[in-house]
Amino acid sequence: MSEGDRPARERVTSVDPAAAARHRPPVRAGAVPVGEAETMFTRSLMRAQARLALATVLSFVVVVACVIVLITRVPALDDVVVAGVPVPWLIQAYGFFPIILVHALIYAVLARRAERRFNALVEHE
Repeated sequence: MSEGDRPARERVTSVDPAAAARHRPPVRAGAVPVGEAETMFTRSLMRAQARLALATVLSFVVVVACVIVLITRVPALDDVVVAGVPVPWLIQAYGFFPIILVHALIYAVLARRAERRFNALVEHE
């Protein structure tokens, strides 16, 4: 087939109104207009959540870096063997999960606290 013999491209769309309605966002009945104060509080919450997330990630990176430095810089750990496995291997295999869990729990608690403060501010308005 040569370049000139190709048929024109056609766009196929649905004519089913129910299918078209599924793509539109639902209209909320009785929606209350958002005030300027609530917008300000929401932005404040978003900034607080972003700061918390950044602090959590940075602290996680620092703790993991410290564990890695500990594993690589303390040669005495290589001599300690538990059940035939060197301690640095065990730390690499199982030591990071508690770190992840602690950071996740701290983040969840502090994020919930920020949301409770936000809700208290919005309720007073």
